[in-house]
Amino acid sequence: MDDASRWACLHPDLVRLIGWRVLASDLLDYVRFRAVCPLWRSSTVCPVGRGLVDERFHPRRWVLLPEGRALFPGHSVLHGYVRFFNLSTGLSVRARLPLFEDHRILDSVDGLVLLLQERDGAIRLLHPFTGDIAELPPLTTLVNDFAAKSKLSSVWDLSDFRKISSTSVSVTSDGVITVMIILSMMCRVAFATTSGGSDQQWSVSSWSLSPTWRSVSFQGRLYILQRSRYNSDPQILKIDPPRHNKEILSPPKLIATCPGKIQPPYHLVQCDSDVLAIGCSDKPNSLHLLVYRLADLILEKFTPVENIGGNVLFANIERSLSVSARALPAIVGDTIVKTKPRDIHLGEYHLKGGTWLRTTDESTCGFEPSPGNVIHRIFWCHHNWGKKPPCFQGETTPRLVKRNWRDEA
Repeated sequence: MDDASRWACLHPDLVRLIGWRVLASDLLDYVRFRAVCPLWRSSTVCPVGRGLVDERFHPRRWVLLPEGRALFPGHSVLHGYVRFFNLSTGLSVRARLPLFEDHRILDSVDGLVLLLQERDGAIRLLHPFTGDIAELPPLTTLVNDFAAKSKLSSVWDLSDFRKISSTSVSVTSDGVITVMIILSMMCRVAFATTSGGSDQQWSVSSWSLSPTWRSVSFQGRLYILQRSRYNSDPQILKIDPPRHNKEILSPPKLIATCPGKIQPPYHLVQCDSDVLAIGCSDKPNSLHLLVYRLADLILEKFTPVENIGGNVLFANIERSLSVSARALPAIVGDTIVKTKPRDIHLGEYHLKGGTWLRTTDESTCGFEPSPGNVIHRIFWCHHNWGKKPPCFQGETTPRLVKRNWRDEA
């Protein structure tokens, strides 16, 4: 029996165990693993139909990436393809999304895409690699609930409800999906579930966030960094998804206080299994940046870190990202990419040396990314997701085109 035959004759339980370990690394590696032979395919769980309700199949290390040249997702020139970028390996994949007309990308979290159909206000959660779709209550229920809870509802335009700063997705053991969103303009949090029923609607929080806050989604929860008042120490709050189909959101819980020596602009970013808080040093005329681990702040350990696992943090005022240095060979690890203080260019701040360098591609802080400017496209990816309402064209099942990102740069 040759080596190939031996691999094809592995016990199904062993194949299934190996498959779960492959899936823990990356969903698309798991798809390739299942494609090796009929036995491996039949011995492992198919992600189609389970892509949303089973969190193991969420493509967490993939992020929507703009094409540049004002080619927003869904532009006719792209023929229905949307590009995703792997934050660990630097590979890019183009997925042909299901056939939707007049859909706009509201947000993306854990590789999932939150969509709005502008014709009737339907909101849907899409898994771009399996084609699974979850129906959420329409936008009109969100607007109506906000109007019932706010005296200033007439001030806001309908387009203001489409501006989302963070989204979290959690799934219960019985497969009910809960989506929480932060409405940027209103400083409110809203949630909806897929539990079914004709009376399902978005529920808006009765409380609001501080006008100056930063947020990040992590493990199905929302984390907020804000100041309760001027010159107070910044606080980190946690917002848990409602349980047992509760109709109201509980107020945020204070879980940590940052030291006063960290100054704005602030950023929160998920980095591997940590949440990191980024800010400027409080020393006069200092250009130094400080990074704290949330786990340390909870334990009241106020020592900034210089090692972030060899990752590169993109600290954007809208959305911050952590990218492995393997995906960006032009940037060394343990670096923060952000607009340099008192400058219009993106800079690279090296945590270990405490020094600033201009980014290798001379990026400026303009919103429109250049198609060949890798750093700029990642830095501004959230700003360019929903620039215009995309019309998705194509098949009901995504087709993947694998390319090495470095070959495209």
